[in-house]
Amino acid sequence: MRNGTFSLRPRGLWLVTALELRQRIRSVRWYVALGVWTVVLLGLGLLALAPALYTSQWVTVAPVARVMFSLQMVLVLIAMLLVTPALSAGSINGDRTAGTLATLQASLLSPIEIVLGKLLAGILTGLAFMVLAMPSALPLALLGHVSVFYLLRVVVMICFLTFCVTALGLGLSAITQRQLGSVVLAYVLVFGVTIVGPILWGVSATFLTSEREVTAYYTQYDYENSGESDVCVAETTTRPVWRMDLAQPVMWPNPLIMLAETAPTIDVDEDWDQFDDGRTPDALSIIKFGMREVSSPPHPSDYNNCDPADENYPDDLGTPLSIPMWPMGMAAWGIVALISLAVSVLRLAVPIKRLGAGTRIA
Repeated sequence: MRNGTFSLRPRGLWLVTALELRQRIRSVRWYVALGVWTVVLLGLGLLALAPALYTSQWVTVAPVARVMFSLQMVLVLIAMLLVTPALSAGSINGDRTAGTLATLQASLLSPIEIVLGKLLAGILTGLAFMVLAMPSALPLALLGHVSVFYLLRVVVMICFLTFCVTALGLGLSAITQRQLGSVVLAYVLVFGVTIVGPILWGVSATFLTSEREVTAYYTQYDYENSGESDVCVAETTTRPVWRMDLAQPVMWPNPLIMLAETAPTIDVDEDWDQFDDGRTPDALSIIKFGMREVSSPPHPSDYNNCDPADENYPDDLGTPLSIPMWPMGMAAWGIVALISLAVSVLRLAVPIKRLGAGTRIA
């Protein structure tokens, strides 16, 4: 029976996927929602670019388009987080309540085919919002000089998060009896990771702050001899030191932070408002820069306010440590997704050893 549980055939997988998709696209409201979504994104893009195009100031078109592209990708991520849990978290227990799940279990379909078929259908449904966003996002990416690799990184990250959220919803749907309960629990978990996590991370600054003795560097200006170079002076002082890096694991699985990690890195050694290739940073790049700055461990260069041209400029301070957050976030989501899929497959295996009270079989 164990071989039947984990036997996977492409035909069986596609059969369950097609069945799930037919059930989900049967409603007219689904098409209306997708149509409104497409119109809204196109309207936002035109409203943002209209002033620059109307005044023929092509210099301002690229920065605006780049920012709008990043914001549209954030909207796609939010739409995925809102739609996917509602579709996947009621998939298994919803079929069990309707009496259709037993029919699938009694057929030649294996439990892993049923689970992966529902998973694939949920992913395709969630990614429909991203596909319909491309007609407005691709022109913005072209006008904003967004690189192909940046666009691919964004798409891959959204696809990965869609897979993980769908798998989480299936796992909750398999272990809970009520469809409403699993959907609410899925939204609570997604809301906790996306909203509550940053709040806890910000509140942690109150407990992770201490007064420490640090060496600060500042420029001493020579107003009498303006022709001479200014001097960089070191001063030992006591300042509050924030250890936000200790609470950084709370932000690892945050979907917005993971999406921002795909953006190009701002070169702080150059001008703040430009990358090393001269392009203006977008919203995701700013979020990435800010999170890595506040989440990096304290470093002596954090208190260096001198200009490199100053006399006695400290060249031996080194550079602060910038810790990427996306590997830990992907690892956390990946583990949760795999565990959820394994639980779903085991819960669908027959014969069922334990059944909840009031659970319908057929």
